[in-house]
Amino acid sequence: MIMNDNSQVNTQLMLSLEMLIIACVIGIFLIIFLNRHKLRQAWKSMRMHYCLNHLGLDQIYDLYFDDGLGGQFRVDRLLLRHQGITLLVYKNYSGRIFCADHIDEWTQMLGQKSYPFRNPLFELNAQIKTLQARYPDISVNGYLFFDHSAEFPKGHPQQVIHTSHIPSELERNHRHQVKPEVMDVWRELQQCARAQKSTGIATNESGPYKP
Repeated sequence: MIMNDNSQVNTQLMLSLEMLIIACVIGIFLIIFLNRHKLRQAWKSMRMHYCLNHLGLDQIYDLYFDDGLGGQFRVDRLLLRHQGITLLVYKNYSGRIFCADHIDEWTQMLGQKSYPFRNPLFELNAQIKTLQARYPDISVNGYLFFDHSAEFPKGHPQQVIHTSHIPSELERNHRHQVKPEVMDVWRELQQCARAQKSTGIATNESGPYKP
């Protein structure tokens, strides 16, 4: 009789445990279903940041240069490539972006509302010219990197890139093939970055750059 009672208790415990496991599994799937949009966006954001952080053969963040007019400008990222150096500016803009190379203002559309902002290529190209004058023996170019939440219904300039449009020159491979003169400049830039951080000139922030 005692054995039957114990068997019934064990059976009830097993059933309760099975019901608890089933409830937990259903709860997890329900949470995932209800938050699927947020989880999808979080996954896209992780992929975007991984892509951003693996552009070029190496990266230097938050470097300041003299602008030739008594001031300074901040470079979000510098990328090492085989033939030269690339300036990269991360643009954290969502929605539809309407843009072109030479117009003064670009437009961000969020729903039915529009928000104009100054063409960021003007500042980027001015920075490229400054660095090209400082390092005339190597190639210097630049790009604006928009994240996964930006769309370009009318297309975009060649200097605009995103996760599905990465130039082959920014792929991370064969670092040993970097031109010696480029590597010399890169080491100089690394020393400059270390010196600025040690003296507090540069910041550790690498967030979105807003016009």
